[in-house]
Amino acid sequence: MDVIRDRMIAGQSSILGVYNFLEENESLSAEQLAARGRHLMRAQLEFARQESPYFANVLRHHPTDDLLNSPERWADLPFMDKSVLLKNFDMVRTRTDISFPHVAQYLSDRSLVDEPFNGSDLLVVSTAGTSGKPGYFVYDPREQAHIRAQYFRFMRAILAGIKPQGPLRSAAIIVTGAHMIGYKMQQHLPPEFFRMIPVLREGRAVTVEETAAELADFNPQVLTCFGSTLRMLTEYKEANPDFSWRPLALINTGATLERDVQRRALAAFEGVRIFDLYGSTDTGYIGWTCEQGSMHLNTDCMRIEILDEDNRPVADGEFGSIVISTYWHRTLPIIRYRLGDLMSVSTDGCACGRSLPVVKELLGRENTLLYRRAETGVAPVPQGVFMEMFETISGVRRFRLVQETLDRVTVSVVPLPDSAPGLAERVAERVTPVFGEGASVDVRIVDALVPPASGKLLPVERLFDPAAERAGLR
Repeated sequence: MDVIRDRMIAGQSSILGVYNFLEENESLSAEQLAARGRHLMRAQLEFARQESPYFANVLRHHPTDDLLNSPERWADLPFMDKSVLLKNFDMVRTRTDISFPHVAQYLSDRSLVDEPFNGSDLLVVSTAGTSGKPGYFVYDPREQAHIRAQYFRFMRAILAGIKPQGPLRSAAIIVTGAHMIGYKMQQHLPPEFFRMIPVLREGRAVTVEETAAELADFNPQVLTCFGSTLRMLTEYKEANPDFSWRPLALINTGATLERDVQRRALAAFEGVRIFDLYGSTDTGYIGWTCEQGSMHLNTDCMRIEILDEDNRPVADGEFGSIVISTYWHRTLPIIRYRLGDLMSVSTDGCACGRSLPVVKELLGRENTLLYRRAETGVAPVPQGVFMEMFETISGVRRFRLVQETLDRVTVSVVPLPDSAPGLAERVAERVTPVFGEGASVDVRIVDALVPPASGKLLPVERLFDPAAERAGLR
């Protein structure tokens, strides 16, 4: 009898218990890991069938054994994404004490960011993600334990690859004061060991100079940020060699890190190591970089499918679209959930000895770092500035901001049904100052956002090469 496995399925909510389970999985053979995954997937399917009206309907003609034993039957299950989840929220949920209206009301009120949802122990968060589609997610204490345990597994790998001097201090450059999981999961950490550095302060975009000053003051050995923010800090360090902050580890999260940014960051911050933490609010952590530099997949927490354009599994090592079914989401079960990213999985192992699969290459979303004119030439503006800004503009349901040139920006806004008049003017008043004097910001009120030819509907996108703009300004 696999005691650890059955204890976890029975509802192990201890972070340490989940962590020990994850640590044990790393030494299992591929066959043992697959068998454990089948056991966990069976439990998840049976739970969803019994507790979720949505999945009771989806699974009614699909016996669990058929799904687990037949790839063809598994492929018959419909896909999920944020839109499907929101549309069917009250049918997907497995708890009657939460409902879409109550969740939406809570998440629309920024004054409740630091307050529990209806006085409960549930973690209720929102995200627009890189797809631009809104998402509402709810995690009970057991699910929160899984998120934290997965993160601690990643941190163990980081600590095996660096040598901190003194107490470990870490920081994260994230959207603060918002109903986002990055803030909610870290808001109560000890301030002497952890600091959240905002991208927006009092409605104003925080400058790279201000961010650099805060990093120099706190001097964290480990920093978590988006790739666009890492580019911004790297460019600052290149222009200011005396910048005193000396990180040991940089954690890139949220998007694929461009190779040029990685190369320049390693050169700018001498002795630093760069790690990737790949995941989403929707599905939890998916992959993470170990001390040997390989990205491992959390296949002991989820079933990962890599599918081609016809929704068929790709050949070993080939690129495909990522579809995830998690073993541990119970409040809102996640089964065959499309992320919209592309990935290929290596057939090789890793020198670290972990049995978890290794990513060959991950193709995330396009670069979302924008730029504006400044006295020094061209200054960066990270995506997070706008993700938080649009949460504070009343009447906005969805948005898409495209910087076509250094001085020309187009913003498409889908209004809420009860939006007050003057929405375009309110948006323009907030966005225009970010890009500086001389910038043209065209705000368009639209009924819906139309995906571009690429199919990737990013909320924030840049269409020009900033290097060419710099050259033109010299």
